[in-house]
Amino acid sequence: MKNKLTLISGAGRGIGEAIAKKFYKEGHDLILLIHKLDHKKKIEKLFDRDRVSYLIGDLTNRQFIKSIDKKIKYVDNLVNNAGIANKDYFTNVKSKDLDKIIDVNFKSYFLLSQIFAKKMIQKKIKGTIVSISSQLGHFGGFNRTAYSATKFALEGFTKSAAMDLGKHGIRINTVAPTKTIVSEIERVKTKKRLNIIRKKIPLNRFSTTTEIADIVFFLTTDSARSITGTSIVSDGGWTSGK
Repeated sequence: MKNKLTLISGAGRGIGEAIAKKFYKEGHDLILLIHKLDHKKKIEKLFDRDRVSYLIGDLTNRQFIKSIDKKIKYVDNLVNNAGIANKDYFTNVKSKDLDKIIDVNFKSYFLLSQIFAKKMIQKKIKGTIVSISSQLGHFGGFNRTAYSATKFALEGFTKSAAMDLGKHGIRINTVAPTKTIVSEIERVKTKKRLNIIRKKIPLNRFSTTTEIADIVFFLTTDSARSITGTSIVSDGGWTSGK
């Protein structure tokens, strides 16, 4: 039986790397979109080259996205994970920075979803699309206007796309984590800030990259075959209320 084929963007580190490890462990073949060559050199040591291929490029570059369309014939699952942050106060957000965060955090998700949904429809694949969102796609935060705008856009897009794609058996959802620790260096360097954030979380703990990867994988399985157009919020209860 042929392995499922899963494409993951932003797979070179952090949550994307954890998602790649999870799907690989579960027997999937992978196509990993990676931004930088040094990330590829690090991550390729983890996988059998017969089951994993890599595309290196910038998702703000439309030519790169077009090349993905040409090179990849189909996928069973698409995981949109690439992302950047912007922590500028609202009136200080520069136009070029707004354009970039929209290009990475929203447009790349929209365009890749569109490309691979078309291929799923053409090949009659009842596939899945899972996008990494944020709790800041569900409520606002200080100094997060640009970032939060992209995540709210993603949530709205996902709900509407689910309406369009449902008749083809294609499911699309988001996973919305709270603060997620991606490295031990971060835990040490930002200890004071992390302690402040943790106090806002009822469960008094952060999400981990492996937890998020497990949720993403679940959403691609038959156990989640009735779940579409929604968001799994993994925030320790933060958005439940004050």
